[in-house]
Amino acid sequence: RASRRRYAWSSALTSLVLVSALCATATGGSAQAAPLVVSTPAPSVVPIPTLDWTAPLDRRIVVHLWDVSLREALDRLSLAGRVRLSYSAELIPLSRTVRASFDSVALGDALVAVLRDVAVTETVAGPDQVVLVPVRDAAARRVVAADAEPRALERVVVTGSSAGSSERPVTVALNVVSGRELVRSGVSDLAGALSSSAAGLWAWQQSPASILSRFGSVRGASSFGLSYPKIYVDGIAVANPLLLTRLNPEGVERVEVIRGPQGAALYGADAISGVVNIVTRADGAADGTPRATLLSTAGFSQSDYAPQALLAQDHTLSLAAGSVARSARVDLGVGTLGAYYPGASSNDIRTTAGLRLLGARSVVTATARFFSKHVGVASNPLLVDSAFQAAASQANASGQSLNEYTVGATARIVGGEHWTHTFTAGLDGYSLSNAANDFTPFPAAADSALRAASGSANRSTLRVSSTGHFGSREGVTTALTFAAEHSALREETPVVSLMESDHRGRQGGPSAPAPQTSSIDLLTDAGLVAQADLALHDNWFLTLGTRLERSDAYVGSARVSALPMVGAAMVRDMGDLTIKVRAAFGKGIRAPRTAARGTVLGTVAGRATTRASALALGPEEQTGVEAGIDLFVGRTLTFRVTGFDQLASGLIQQVVIPDSSSNGPGAAFTRLALEYQNVGAISNRGWELEATSRHSALSLGAAISIVESRVQRLATAYTGDLRTGDRVLGVPSATISLSAGWIAARWQVTVQALRATDWIDYDRLALASAYVHFDRRSVPLVGEDLRGYWRPYDGSTRLRATLSRDIGRGFSFVLAGENLLGAQLGEPDNVTIVPGRTITTGIRSSWF
Repeated sequence: RASRRRYAWSSALTSLVLVSALCATATGGSAQAAPLVVSTPAPSVVPIPTLDWTAPLDRRIVVHLWDVSLREALDRLSLAGRVRLSYSAELIPLSRTVRASFDSVALGDALVAVLRDVAVTETVAGPDQVVLVPVRDAAARRVVAADAEPRALERVVVTGSSAGSSERPVTVALNVVSGRELVRSGVSDLAGALSSSAAGLWAWQQSPASILSRFGSVRGASSFGLSYPKIYVDGIAVANPLLLTRLNPEGVERVEVIRGPQGAALYGADAISGVVNIVTRADGAADGTPRATLLSTAGFSQSDYAPQALLAQDHTLSLAAGSVARSARVDLGVGTLGAYYPGASSNDIRTTAGLRLLGARSVVTATARFFSKHVGVASNPLLVDSAFQAAASQANASGQSLNEYTVGATARIVGGEHWTHTFTAGLDGYSLSNAANDFTPFPAAADSALRAASGSANRSTLRVSSTGHFGSREGVTTALTFAAEHSALREETPVVSLMESDHRGRQGGPSAPAPQTSSIDLLTDAGLVAQADLALHDNWFLTLGTRLERSDAYVGSARVSALPMVGAAMVRDMGDLTIKVRAAFGKGIRAPRTAARGTVLGTVAGRATTRASALALGPEEQTGVEAGIDLFVGRTLTFRVTGFDQLASGLIQQVVIPDSSSNGPGAAFTRLALEYQNVGAISNRGWELEATSRHSALSLGAAISIVESRVQRLATAYTGDLRTGDRVLGVPSATISLSAGWIAARWQVTVQALRATDWIDYDRLALASAYVHFDRRSVPLVGEDLRGYWRPYDGSTRLRATLSRDIGRGFSFVLAGENLLGAQLGEPDNVTIVPGRTITTGIRSSWF
């Protein structure tokens, strides 16, 4: 295996060298290759026209723009020139990068420079108003398609840096999903958004009877049953990433995803497997006119476990107001689903709000989010044993509930021509009641104690960063970033008795949960970041960074850790073809005490020994490298391939152990308990392939991931069911996402197919039966005994489609289908039931 590994990576590195040599040959081997043409070249090469302008376009302005979006560039020019700038957002690629410097330049000249390839012309509509009017003269300006994305690597992203920058110098694999894509595809759950757009990241389809997300793979396993990326909402860390499950697509500007530990150098602890940053919208109308959009859909969901079709409905209302300098937006959503099996009805409320204030040298954004979900008391129809029914009857009759919120603000201040300062402060929290715990080998329906996850947590985030840009584009450019971050997590978790079996009087059935006590933890994290991004001729890029992290959550180990990151990239532009070769190394760390694990810990920490062992665990770490090649052909074709090799050590698993704590020392055990244990080391290796093609009205996309996640070595004290060489449970060997879209004058159609294939997990149906009839003498369920309950899962496929038809006067007809194949079982196990085929229809209306 080692020789195959060395051969694979030597072949990959050889391929990268050959591609680099080919690119150098194609460009004449000169380091002075022409830079990628973005909306505005570097300050030293900006072609400033000398035209005669009438007022107010003749006003002289001073504006310095360094890797900002075209939207912000237009806003800053509008403020500097003291004019109202009106335009249609559908005609201008507002998310692409602008880099320019204007010193005592006419406003009209600056607008021509930043809009030189957009089919608009500057028209004076009043003493202080300028309108960007569409034109048809392609000879004067190359027409940009009305709904086009920016050219390759032109887009501004924030996840790969502290202050936001162009995607071009980012040295790690980065995915960006626009909110517009989410709206077209009808995706409102985070699992669907990530699984369909980011190769290597797979979230299992969420059952409405659960309020916790379950990630099958984030480039393999970054924990056992609790793999997840670190999630931010507008730069504010989410207290528990497993609880962020649904989005308002209308209120999302974009979702940025980094996979692997390379993001930990900027984002710190818990970013062991990746980072997801959800950027919400706070834009108003360009002309200052308030607008509203309503999407109301309703339909029916089929189920093999309900006597009739169920009502499914979802309604969202979006309100936007403001102008260039001040804008605000509110998105409200309500969704319900009937009982697709007895008692399994659910409803949720989603609210996001954003505010944006733009000054001459500053941008201030504020965000607020609230999510509430309630799930009725459900009895899984697959578990028909009387013992299950007895356990279910003990569940809280009020059902499961979740309330989650985020509030915060970010201020970005331009300190001059070189420095940009960013300040972020926010709070994220949740309260959880009676949630089913699906992270143990045994289904929650087998024991009422496993349906007792309750508690609350609040996490504050405070981050300050400064980024300085130096140099000129035709030479060496340097960006230096210094940041300091502090976060505090206050978590209150009930501690309840775990699974109990008493073969002496209950026929082995589970006992009632013991009285609850609360555990309150206050954990603080602090980090210092230093990062240097070097660029040579805008073609060669090098990133060097490290983060010093101190955390109270590292019990029994060093509380200070260093998280390094090194990355390099080479970009070559050959006409419409752009080639990017990149490689990066990173290290991530996750404390044994996290909000996500605390949610589960509250339901499984039955005995003092079990909780003490959980608190004495070592941290989980992951180090690794990735390397890849990206090919772009104008706006029509994108192809990316990435290989990765990561080693995860100290991963934590809930291990079933005998519990004889109530019988005195040396007594034979009569009950089961779960104990957290460090497993050892896991190797995660694989390949990711992504491709998109856009031609006229048709767009196609594919994302494929092949992962091998295996146990490389076991910890000495580990007593669980894994052995060296085993595949990690619950990790698919391959995931595939295919999509097709068609946009015509009045029609939009989107079809998506997602499939995960070939994984090993527990036969939870058999385990549930064995558990409720547990007898230590005849039904062994401890340690390696669980290997007898392993089983292969062939795979599952999701198919969704949406269709919309513009019927005029701001109205559109919408038709959507979810789970069109109708499969309700098999993902990720043989007990979880998801809704069947669901067809909804409705109306989208917009008015001013």
